Amino acid sequence: MSGRLNVDVPSRIARRLIAPALPGFLRRYPRLQLVLGSTDRAIDLVREGVDCAVRVGGLHDSSLVVRPLGRLALVNCASPDYLRRRGSPAHPQELAHGHDAVGYASPTTGRALPWEYLADGREHAVPVAGPVAVNNAESYIACCLAGLGLIQIPRFDVQHLLDAGQLVEVMPAHRADAMPISLLYPHRRQRSRRLNVFAEWFAALTRPHLESAG
Repeated sequence: MSGRLNVDVPSRIARRLIAPALPGFLRRYPRLQLVLGSTDRAIDLVREGVDCAVRVGGLHDSSLVVRPLGRLALVNCASPDYLRRRGSPAHPQELAHGHDAVGYASPTTGRALPWEYLADGREHAVPVAGPVAVNNAESYIACCLAGLGLIQIPRFDVQHLLDAGQLVEVMPAHRADAMPISLLYPHRRQRSRRLNVFAEWFAALTRPHLESAG
């Protein structure tokens, strides 16, 4: 199998999941050229010549084929320095008084996103306050590491930092609902073999990080 495959994925998935595993994939398919775009915004796959995209979160109606892969577990965390200075919150409502959260603005809409958590089978939202707001995951994590406030983020993205003690999980009983992750590709009469092998490889790559995997 040979040829070129254009894929577009969120930047942190490219960095944390795909890039480390890519040498093995390309050893298996040495004649395949993968063009890996990393964006955190919606793109027009057909107009931009992208064969498939990975998206996390809810999807807008579109003419694309959607392959759901599962749901990414989320985690609440803070830096040890923040917890030494401010203590550990017991409930998300404390974010309204006494604790800071790093704000996150949607890269698509620019709107500030609230802090979400599940309780009694329902999703709740708390407006967040803090000294800084960002619009990408890289800065979001960096600000948390710097002790500027709490964040909630897919666990795969910070597991290495939790393992190293650079971040600490907080409020484990009040996590946000897991986020759906999906593969999207344009309608075609027949998918290419290149797309099929990438889709199966990526699905296997994400499986350990899905909510059902614990």
